[in-house]
Amino acid sequence: MSLTDRRTTVLRRGAIIAACALALVLAGCGGSGSSSDSAQMAPDMAAPEAAPESVTGSGTTVDETPREVIRNADISLRVNDVRAAVEQAGTIAEAAGGRVAGESLSAQGESYYGNLTLRVPADSLDAVLSELGALGDVQSVNVTAEDVTAQAVDLDARIAALETSIARLQQLLSQATTTKDIIDIESELTARQAELDSLNAQRAALSDAVALSTVYVSVTPLTSEPEWTPPGFLAGLQTGWSAMLNFVAGLITVAGFALPFLLLLAVFAVPIVVIVLVIARRRRRPR
Repeated sequence: MSLTDRRTTVLRRGAIIAACALALVLAGCGGSGSSSDSAQMAPDMAAPEAAPESVTGSGTTVDETPREVIRNADISLRVNDVRAAVEQAGTIAEAAGGRVAGESLSAQGESYYGNLTLRVPADSLDAVLSELGALGDVQSVNVTAEDVTAQAVDLDARIAALETSIARLQQLLSQATTTKDIIDIESELTARQAELDSLNAQRAALSDAVALSTVYVSVTPLTSEPEWTPPGFLAGLQTGWSAMLNFVAGLITVAGFALPFLLLLAVFAVPIVVIVLVIARRRRRPR
């Protein structure tokens, strides 16, 4: 083989080796880049699977939360002594750990009518209604229940989120260096604190409604039923006798009413009659 052919062969082998080396370098770069992309994409793809299915964001679901139910009732009673029953109803509520939230007592003639609003512990509601029913004749009882668990969980979640946001704003406020940043952070902090106070007030009212049931009590007098008389001769005789007595009583009343006028009329009428008789007698005498 000539010297020229040897040089050509060496150059070809060198070009082949260089090309293989370049291919290996490019393959290594591509592999590291794809593995890096896969590492970056893996958390994003896994995030939806790892995200907890919760309402509050803290891992507590509505199904896992104790149920919060508002129970209220109204009861209507007819009693012999309305004022005494109203006082006893208040005593029953206080004995159960509750209180009288409202009370009114009105009179119509000789009858009294009472209305009360009682707040009693929810777990004592049934016992309180039973004791109230023993005060007289129960005309009606109505108990309502409203599940507010979802509303309570939502309020708790919003309160927790606001508390976290306020804590972050307070941290930023401590790190602020310019007057503008301080004013902006304080303004946002004030707005979120006001919203947090409002949510806390709503949550407190909801908790109070769940813990204490409201009982509306209506108390009316117990009227006696009229006696029933069976039909027949005796019933007719009794009715006729009552009618006759009423008629005689009416005549006596009319006579008593007219007697003063008759006496007054007699005072004027008697002298006139006497004068008329005297004149008539004189005319009859012969002249």
